[in-house]
Amino acid sequence: MALDHALCDRADADGTAVLRLYQWPNDTISFGANEVATKHWDREQIEAEATPAVRRPTGGRAVWHGTSDLTYAVTGSLADLGGMPAAYQAIHGALAAALGRLGLVAALAPTPTRLPGLRRGACFDVAVGGEVMVAGTKVIGSAQVVSRTSLLQHGAIARGDRLVPLARFRRDREVDLVPNAWPTLPPAGVIAEAIAAEWYSRGARPVADELTTWADAASVKHVARYRDPLWTWRR
Repeated sequence: MALDHALCDRADADGTAVLRLYQWPNDTISFGANEVATKHWDREQIEAEATPAVRRPTGGRAVWHGTSDLTYAVTGSLADLGGMPAAYQAIHGALAAALGRLGLVAALAPTPTRLPGLRRGACFDVAVGGEVMVAGTKVIGSAQVVSRTSLLQHGAIARGDRLVPLARFRRDREVDLVPNAWPTLPPAGVIAEAIAAEWYSRGARPVADELTTWADAASVKHVARYRDPLWTWRR
């Protein structure tokens, strides 16, 4: 989260656009920036099981990041990306095209007549329009945040049903959970290569060593926030 935040700072400074792909070293829960996590998720149970939890700088609802999943982040000038709605559609369109390179039939979800807002539940509970779907299942969910003149959009590419591991941490455990029939996705590394190939086909270039070094150093000032339980459980 600190690295994503730092790359957003860089985009604020000079408009640098970056696609970052990464995996989580441990199964981790991330909460949306404005999600009421203390009301809907059992902090005592999460901490008792030593499950890492973090609050994202972006919106949305809780996500279970499995170690076999892939996370992407795109940062850049909000104007260059065409604004929030256009960026959401364009980035998801490129991700769907990348999955298509792997023989998967991916499409963007239509907008439902009723949106869930920040009600109880998790990100992959329901599609709200524009997410990447494979075989009728939401496999990529994303969230955005604007910082001055830049945009950060990042999201989870789930390789399995992530509602099941989250279920035991819900405060409303009486809610019936029906496991989803999940499409078979290739390993995260294969998906990452397909995404990179799609971005290169659209004019992207490898990141310069200077930017990697800068981002590592610049992220340090954000680390304390994302490690702080007062931030994670602020609401």
